[in-house]
Amino acid sequence: MKTQLEVACKLYNTLLHAEQEEYEKNKHTMGRNELRQLALDLRKRSPEFQALHSQVAQQVADRFYQARQRFLEGLANRSREKKPHRYLSLVYPQSGWKLSDIRDAGQGKNKKKRRARLYLSKIGFFTLILHRVFPENWVSQVCVKLYPPDRIHVISLVEQPETQVQAQKEPKKAVGVDLGIARLATLSSGWALPREPEAA
Repeated sequence: MKTQLEVACKLYNTLLHAEQEEYEKNKHTMGRNELRQLALDLRKRSPEFQALHSQVAQQVADRFYQARQRFLEGLANRSREKKPHRYLSLVYPQSGWKLSDIRDAGQGKNKKKRRARLYLSKIGFFTLILHRVFPENWVSQVCVKLYPPDRIHVISLVEQPETQVQAQKEPKKAVGVDLGIARLATLSSGWALPREPEAA
């Protein structure tokens, strides 16, 4: 895991230098797709960058792009080189991970927790404790974060599919209100609220 984080950090810094060179030469910043393509090209050319899954490499490019956009919008400082000990997470957006062997764990009150095995491409298997129950097919993204004492946290982004909203039935009792000049309001039942005379 630490190796992949160091490689992701190097890729981020390489994209930063490439962006700076592009701006110095052509006074042009690269778009998101250009940065993603550059990350994939760097991954193809360098065996070191092949330690990352392709979509993780694209996610590193997205992270750099978002940091640059925050700078251009005046929300953050200019992007600087990242140090390896500060780059602590990898994001697997669509593929490159698989959850398997889900089973109940614990006894008594802790029976709600479940264990599972998570496979991450280019890294290997991890045993997890799942704190929530969710359908596996709803997981759209997995973020693996390394905390300093070598603890790994896995954050799953779960997107619930949109359910079809049933057409609302007609209300049982509808009330119409007419706001007017002669009377302040008249309801559909015929009841009228008279307008108060204006004080002179």
